[in-house]
Amino acid sequence: MIQQRFMKQNTILLLIVTFIKVNLLFGQEKISFSFANAKNRKTTALTLKREIDSLVYASSNPGKDENKWLKAFWAMELMLYAPKEWEAKIPRFIEKLPAFNPEIQRAFLEMLYTLYPLTFGKELLQVWPMLENAKNQAMALEYLANAQLFPKISSSHRIYHSGWHRAYQKRWFSAHCEYPGEDHFLHAELLKEADILCSFQYSDRNIPGYLMIRKKNGTWLADQQGNPLKFMQLARSISNLPYYLTNGNTPQGLYRITGYDHSDNGWIGPTKNVQMVMPFEHDNLFFKGYNTGEFTYKQLLMPVIEHFPSLWEVYDAGKLGRTEIIAHGTTIDPTFYEKAPYFPCTPSLGCLCSPEKWNKRGQLTKSIQQAWINTLEKERINPAWLIVVEIGR
Repeated sequence: MIQQRFMKQNTILLLIVTFIKVNLLFGQEKISFSFANAKNRKTTALTLKREIDSLVYASSNPGKDENKWLKAFWAMELMLYAPKEWEAKIPRFIEKLPAFNPEIQRAFLEMLYTLYPLTFGKELLQVWPMLENAKNQAMALEYLANAQLFPKISSSHRIYHSGWHRAYQKRWFSAHCEYPGEDHFLHAELLKEADILCSFQYSDRNIPGYLMIRKKNGTWLADQQGNPLKFMQLARSISNLPYYLTNGNTPQGLYRITGYDHSDNGWIGPTKNVQMVMPFEHDNLFFKGYNTGEFTYKQLLMPVIEHFPSLWEVYDAGKLGRTEIIAHGTTIDPTFYEKAPYFPCTPSLGCLCSPEKWNKRGQLTKSIQQAWINTLEKERINPAWLIVVEIGR
């Protein structure tokens, strides 16, 4: 699942020996993870930067060394890093973009959206209709929209009759909906008698949101003073692309929880994560054998979805092929994002990510991810569903 996608994009992990050392001390789990120690973090960052630099200086054609360019684009995003010479080469890359294969186009556009969201609108305006497929055209149109450029889309464009076009139109040309409040998700008829994880987010995904736990009796899990428990959680992808595109922000809506796991991916780390599926991702798991149409999904979220149509995002994104969204911790070095508004959180590729702190020796010293997992286990709460929803700007 999500681990495989990360491994594909960062083959350097095959060269780094990582291990998990778990010691039981006074009944508590103490976790060390070598990939997160200061030495390995520094080595990894330097190696990635050297690979990016050498590729940018030596080549101006992603048609050659495609795998190296795919990795370089991903690494630029991960570290928010690009050589100074790179920006001057981008117009030429955009000019050649229609000739590249679809995956190179997609990776380039994702990097462009991440690092230069307002810089190259005029250049991209000239080539977007010639991109290989509807999905890539949607990425280009989203980039242009950020710059307030809205080209006319006709039936001759690949995107015109696609779900990506409908999602783009809905984002930019539909009336804004009202935001719900936390207590809307205490409605007695909403997923009756089920424990639910509610991830409350903001439309500005630069602002970290928080996770709350709705018990099956219809109340929030609270501390001894009666204050509902809230755990920080980021639903922003590193690209900040919209929800319906690969590696975009976490879509709003309903996810079915399928269990817990420990990742073998270095960037996610060893902390227990929550596995989830979206509509149309393993339909037999999400819908439990029921009809996969809109009626079933709507019934699951009644009556809240009638007032807050943003909860359809995950349904639409799943229908367009998005998969592999989970709730996990992180070993990504937060210093990459010291100047970002979401610091010390670290963005992922669209998952829900709770911050963790690792010391120089690679020992886990603080984990909000582990904190809420421990809370579920202590209270013997076994949630079947997770809801992501924006409650404000």
